[in-house]
Amino acid sequence: MQIFLDIFTDIVLPVLLLVGVGALLQKRQPLDINTLSKVTIWLLVPSFLFVKVYESNLTWTQIGGVSVALLAPMIAVALLMYAVLRRFHLPGAAMSAMVMSAVVVNAGNFGIPVAELTYATRGGEPVLSYPRMAPEDGVAVQALCVLVSNLSLWGFGYIAMAVAKGGGWRGALGYFRLPMIYAIVLAFVLRDTQTPLPKLVTFPLQMLTEATVPIMLITLGAQLARTARWPNWKVVLPVSLVKLIVMPLITWPLAIMLGMWPWPGAQLVISAAGPAAVNVLFITLEMGGDADLAADCVFWSTVICALTVTVAIAVVAGA
Repeated sequence: MQIFLDIFTDIVLPVLLLVGVGALLQKRQPLDINTLSKVTIWLLVPSFLFVKVYESNLTWTQIGGVSVALLAPMIAVALLMYAVLRRFHLPGAAMSAMVMSAVVVNAGNFGIPVAELTYATRGGEPVLSYPRMAPEDGVAVQALCVLVSNLSLWGFGYIAMAVAKGGGWRGALGYFRLPMIYAIVLAFVLRDTQTPLPKLVTFPLQMLTEATVPIMLITLGAQLARTARWPNWKVVLPVSLVKLIVMPLITWPLAIMLGMWPWPGAQLVISAAGPAAVNVLFITLEMGGDADLAADCVFWSTVICALTVTVAIAVVAGA
């Protein structure tokens, strides 16, 4: 029991406290979330991911395995959920919001801070550490989760919304305007060619990297504060259970089958236990889906994941 308490107080609670600060600030002094989101997406996250990938020791075999281990459960669960939900004759917009909320994880706003604290070496030993794994590798794996999560979100989003109402490829292709994917690709190229970076570049990148986690959590709190309400539990609870319990339970044996246990499979299980992606709400709004349902799933899965993420970290740490 003590390990659960330690993980909750040392890793999950600090994340939730900053989320709470963002929510409180939004209630008292409303923030311009559009500006915060743009700063995060266009500047902070690309800088953060670039630094973490550039400093990582991940092999290309591990990178390929991570991608498969993330995408396979998403596709399998999405197809199964769609087949089941069709039998209930739900509106297409509701089905798409439920499917996306159940399979796409909040790998950025929530997952990155959790990974930072899980592998932090400040003040003692990290919660998770494996042979031939540097502390920065944990966040580098999470950086890949961010990339795969966002790419799959737009893919699933297009497919789901196409089923609901039809549409073109413009929304899905719009993701490739964002700098995140190019920052990661550039980081891999410079890392693999062992290209040193001058201090003129590394110093501002490091400053932006250090600012990323608190800004992301405050933004997440502000976003959630705008959507908080008592939901339809008959819909939201099953979706949350699939996202927070079924997805990590599928990811675990798949990571073992792919030869990625305990590393980097442990981080993939932790990431899978995280809440629904906030971007599910954004893409639902943009493509005319059931935004209220998406907001409920995102908010309440974030609340419930305080338990599931704590359990996931404790279980993989003891496995």
